[in-house]
Amino acid sequence: MVVEDSTSFRTEWAELPRSVRAELERGLGGEVRAAAGQAGGFTHGLAARLVLADGRRAFAKAIPVDDALAGMYRAEAGVAAGLPRSVPAPPLRFTAEIDGWFAMVFDDVAGRHPRLREPADLAAVLATVERLADALTPSPLPGMRAVTDAYGRALSRWQQFAEHGPPPDLDDWSRRNLDLLADLESTWPTHCAGETLLHSDLRPDNMLLGSDGIVCVVDWAAPCRGAAWADLVILAPSIALDGVDPDPILTAHPLTRAVDPAAIDALVCALTGFWTYNSRLPVPPRSPRLRAHQARSGAVTREWLRRRVGWD
Repeated sequence: MVVEDSTSFRTEWAELPRSVRAELERGLGGEVRAAAGQAGGFTHGLAARLVLADGRRAFAKAIPVDDALAGMYRAEAGVAAGLPRSVPAPPLRFTAEIDGWFAMVFDDVAGRHPRLREPADLAAVLATVERLADALTPSPLPGMRAVTDAYGRALSRWQQFAEHGPPPDLDDWSRRNLDLLADLESTWPTHCAGETLLHSDLRPDNMLLGSDGIVCVVDWAAPCRGAAWADLVILAPSIALDGVDPDPILTAHPLTRAVDPAAIDALVCALTGFWTYNSRLPVPPRSPRLRAHQARSGAVTREWLRRRVGWD
């Protein structure tokens, strides 16, 4: 799995305890001769492409079991183990827990992150989002929590601002329309209810485009159950960040063309509030670019929402 941009300070293979490395080598059936750390994304655990002594390849992720993000790694492993073969995702080979570390090993997938400004890449990604919805409706994994339970608090930031006061540096448009934003945001849980297994974090850095034109979706760390169209709307701000207007895409795409525009507005509003809030949190020491990314996402999504709703 090739990650092109350095966005976090990840644990390296050589920094793992020797016992953990030995356990992974036992599972792989060979000695690791080379390990290329992948610094993309916004988490700090190990993410490394491994080359074994006999030339075989694999991809490993690992994190201490007491790390705040360990639950997401376990969630990713659970989903990866249960995804249907029709889902374009790397197969999970095995997991291991030893000496305070949780690790998982996948097939290695060659590819690059899609560039959404390029029509061919964008078309491949949009086809993949449709393919995911087809394969994951209804959710093939039992007991998956609803999107409202997964994101209820995180996607209610406008309502919290309206109740407790907005940040002092909030932009004029958001401040002027705060009550409207809070009201619109409050409707997303009703609109987004559904029975599709959602990735819920679709971004270019969670996708790998192969030379065969197939997009592989990785990092299933935030799975939940909701409306089939929600993943496409969650991806849309990344499309906007690449300079492409998402609205014509949503109007034409099979997943969203029949969806009530007010439902899309509600989710876009909630996402804007999420980034508006999170971009103001302290910078994580091992993910120094996270808040800047969230600020850019918030700005572009706010402008998109402003065009959609037409408020002064």
